[in-house]
Amino acid sequence: MKTADFKILDQFDQMQVLEDKAVFLDYRQEGDYSVGLFQLDGFYVEVFFHVIKLAYKKIRVFDDTRFLDQYINQIDITELCDCRH
Repeated sequence: MKTADFKILDQFDQMQVLEDKAVFLDYRQEGDYSVGLFQLDGFYVEVFFHVIKLAYKKIRVFDDTRFLDQYINQIDITELCDCRH
């Protein structure tokens, strides 16, 4: 699936595709929102969920890895390298 194909789906179908085919990578907090990050076929999807109202606000789709910077400091890579120097 390409980014454009995903974007033309309605929100229900987008969520179904994420559930069936995407890989959950991480989440972050942004104010009253919990933002889930998923990878799907070479692009990324953020799902913004309002934690007080218990409702989805929006879905953001991107393939520019610069948007991953806000997650990079949260990723534990100690198992990938010998960091005991």
